[in-house]
Amino acid sequence: MTSEKLVLLIQNNAHELTKRLCRDLLAREETKSYGGIREEVVYERAYEVYSRLDTWLQGNRSKGSGVGKYFEKRGGELVSEGIPLREEVMALMLIKRHLWLFVLETSFFDSTYELQQALQFNNRVVLFFDRAIYHLVAGYQREMPLA
Repeated sequence: MTSEKLVLLIQNNAHELTKRLCRDLLAREETKSYGGIREEVVYERAYEVYSRLDTWLQGNRSKGSGVGKYFEKRGGELVSEGIPLREEVMALMLIKRHLWLFVLETSFFDSTYELQQALQFNNRVVLFFDRAIYHLVAGYQREMPLA
């Protein structure tokens, strides 16, 4: 399975990926603040991350692609929503984890070439989430009141 097929797998299963993630987010102690947010809002936010990842994986990685701006804005919103930064970082880690588990669950790598393609895909996903976390923290720190 090539990287393009993996992107299609995400696109075609974004709803299922998001549902699985939401169940996990709402059940974990590490993300307990999500319990105070309407489930539809949690779903929309998770789906938005998968959408941004999809755009990123398809090659729109320019600085103006909106990933940095989106996550900086999201980081700033955390402060007013009262969601601890550690919980949002955990949420991003869970999004990445659920994605990879889903890929492994639905894909069978029959060749070394397909496995290599999957690893390259995973490297691009990791880069996306590394940047997302960086910008999330930057936005959070910008809005955090000085002590």
